[in-house]
Amino acid sequence: MPGHSPWRAEQANRETSQLQIEIKGLCMFARQHSYWCTRVVALSVLSFLVPVYAQQLEEIEVISTTPLPGAAISVDQAPFSVKKIDSLEQNSSRESISRSLFRGISGVQVTDNQGNPYQSDVTYRGFSVTPLLGTPPGLSVYVDGVRQNETFGDVVRFDAIPQSALKEVAVLPGTMPQFGLNSLGGAIVMQTKSGRDFQGTQVDAELGDFGRTRFGVQKGWVDEPTQRDFYVNFNSFNEDGWRVLSPSSVMQLFGKMGIVSGDTQTNFSLAFYESDLNGNGVVPRSFYDQNRAQSYTYFDNTQNTGGQFAVDFTRYLQSGAELTANAYYRSSKSTTFNGDGNENEDYRFGVAEFEPDRAEVEGNLGPGTYNVTCSAPASTAYAPGTVTFDENDPAAMEPDSADCPGANNRGVLNQDVVGLGLQYALAPLGAHKVLLGTQLEFGKSDFRRSYALGVFNNDRTVRELYAPIEQVNVEANNRQFGVYAQDVWSLNDRTTVLLGGRYNHASVKTTDRLSPVLINQEGEASPGLNNDYTYQRFNPSIGIAYQTAARSTWYASAGTSNRVPTPVELACSDPEFPCLLPNAMAADPFLEQVITTTVEGGYRTRWAGGNNQYGFSFNIFQANNKNDILFVTDGAGSGGFFQNYGETRRQGVELDFDWETPVWNFGASYQYLDATFQSAARLASEGNSSAVDLNGDPAVEGGFIQVQPGNKIPGLAEHNVKLSLGYKASDATTLFVDMQAQSEQYARGNENNQHQAGIVNIPGDGPVEFKDNGRIPGFAVFNLGVNHALNKNLTLIARLNNVFDREYFNGALLGGNIFDRNGALVDDEGDITYESFLAPGTPRNAWVGVSLKF
Repeated sequence: MPGHSPWRAEQANRETSQLQIEIKGLCMFARQHSYWCTRVVALSVLSFLVPVYAQQLEEIEVISTTPLPGAAISVDQAPFSVKKIDSLEQNSSRESISRSLFRGISGVQVTDNQGNPYQSDVTYRGFSVTPLLGTPPGLSVYVDGVRQNETFGDVVRFDAIPQSALKEVAVLPGTMPQFGLNSLGGAIVMQTKSGRDFQGTQVDAELGDFGRTRFGVQKGWVDEPTQRDFYVNFNSFNEDGWRVLSPSSVMQLFGKMGIVSGDTQTNFSLAFYESDLNGNGVVPRSFYDQNRAQSYTYFDNTQNTGGQFAVDFTRYLQSGAELTANAYYRSSKSTTFNGDGNENEDYRFGVAEFEPDRAEVEGNLGPGTYNVTCSAPASTAYAPGTVTFDENDPAAMEPDSADCPGANNRGVLNQDVVGLGLQYALAPLGAHKVLLGTQLEFGKSDFRRSYALGVFNNDRTVRELYAPIEQVNVEANNRQFGVYAQDVWSLNDRTTVLLGGRYNHASVKTTDRLSPVLINQEGEASPGLNNDYTYQRFNPSIGIAYQTAARSTWYASAGTSNRVPTPVELACSDPEFPCLLPNAMAADPFLEQVITTTVEGGYRTRWAGGNNQYGFSFNIFQANNKNDILFVTDGAGSGGFFQNYGETRRQGVELDFDWETPVWNFGASYQYLDATFQSAARLASEGNSSAVDLNGDPAVEGGFIQVQPGNKIPGLAEHNVKLSLGYKASDATTLFVDMQAQSEQYARGNENNQHQAGIVNIPGDGPVEFKDNGRIPGFAVFNLGVNHALNKNLTLIARLNNVFDREYFNGALLGGNIFDRNGALVDDEGDITYESFLAPGTPRNAWVGVSLKF
């Protein structure tokens, strides 16, 4: 076995040297925030009441602070708190990766806007990573040193990552620029199992509510004569879903082979996945009150397929240095089908957004035609499967198909990524441990989107009347290059300084292949998406850790990170050609890169008393975004464009405590998050009661809101609490209960925090009623579980989630409901109900399973 590196000698176990960590920290606020810091002091008295999830988060002895496996530093030297999620087999709910993070790391929120466990937004300290296009990305994700953020929109496919194949999951802070682009709020780092740390065979089978079934098998072994280890994992998940028409299926296959030869270790891995996911999105409150399981329109289907091959190599040199390298290739295809209301504005074919008006439609098309038929798109030659465009046809600029209420929107996204990494850890130079690294990634993507106009069936699916019309056809090529360095400088036995920095160079090139090109209402053609932009930046970081006693450390750190605009954002950034993302894309003026500066710090300690083990940590943090990117209204309709507008801020406090005995373990955590806009901006929000038009008059259609510094960012709860309690009833039986709670949050569309329920007199439209107050209430959800071992090989498992069947909401947005309470299309625009569209939480559900190991 390899083992001559002083770097490696500090590791308690080489396989855990990649510790993934959750950072906690201190923000050094400006004087005007003294009121907030006073609040922090008051919160500190609660520290022993608000700890960590003790079953999953435990301090270990060494950590790694770079993307590639390799050199580690001791926990006592780390200028951040040290946590990880491990023992996933024993403690997880065996749901999606995002669900495990939610239950395992303090301060993490999961927003199920789509209503599917594999399509959740994962948010840490107010920064998000999502599998869906449109949400501003703020976290990077790595698996075995391979970056998982996709090239087109920095999304992460959680359905591609088999949870049962994971050994560790952890979070690094935004003060660690070594992890490259998009690590504004930090990096989620995952490590898979190998045949050396998982040996034998395990078969899992589960059955539960909502037609849920899961089958999994994993096997690991070591061939001692050749010093090769092997690990294989297969997972299959199916469910009908708790909401109407929401079945999903996921299949995952992962394999890994390791080779040890002298002082060299090489790992090869291969992964495939296939999923068919129905996440039917948010539902109007009026619909929810009738039946919490129904949706607004159907279907919202996503089908993903993909695979990845990766290899990593580590060589321990006789000099004490360590060389690590990796290479990978990933390919994926995602197809989407979304039945929705017609919000398309395509002046090439006279297509306009639907406006309910039975009298006008039947006056033009005849009695009984409303939502039965609608006008065809304008064209000199139009037939199913064929669309031609005559630029001299005046009908093209005259919206004739504004009477089509529904549209099926289809999308196809193909992505290919190739990446390389190299890292060299020098032999210790006195008090310094220095490493250098570089990463290179090439990405190519092809995105196409079309819409097909039609009418709504009684079940609110869309019946197509006309052939699909392509509205987006763009190819994007991304190139990312980074060089990073790090120095662990031991000033003395108690004090360590961690210096780091990374230079990022990225280019984003888009090629427009759409024909005919988009035009605006005046008939002016879009210049297209043919652009090539380059971004570069150096991000420094510094941290200091001071050990006051054994296992007790004060720490502080500061650093910057950046992300570049995604092709999605660049392709919809021209005010002359506003678009409904992702419905249409126009010319892409230059957008500035987003830069985040984070400062944090705190204190951690662990101690023992008899058979009791305790842990406590306290941290405060502040992260400031510059050149943040928002979707801004054009003031003349529901269209808009992406634009750099200013700054946002996310600051907060985290308090953690855990207690463990041979029989009991208890943990809890508390996070206070103050997420605010720090610059003024005008944003589209047609469902906001405070929206106005360009003249300052109340408006619904074409309305916008004015965001002011200090307004709360929607979708982020201010208070988050997690509790867990485990009891070992016997050597064979373990019982546990956990709770997640969060306070109220603002709905999206209420960025100015001014929306109120009530009646507003709209000039030209008369009185319009707005329902709800633009906020969703807080909640607390409890879960129970039991594991019972019949013998050393066979274990029975049972889970009861949402024990009290609490009705709660993960998120919400403001909007207009074009259906009445019976689900029928309204007759007039004045009948539209403006209300909150809710992302309901999963009701009470149970499942049982069996795990066989041999």
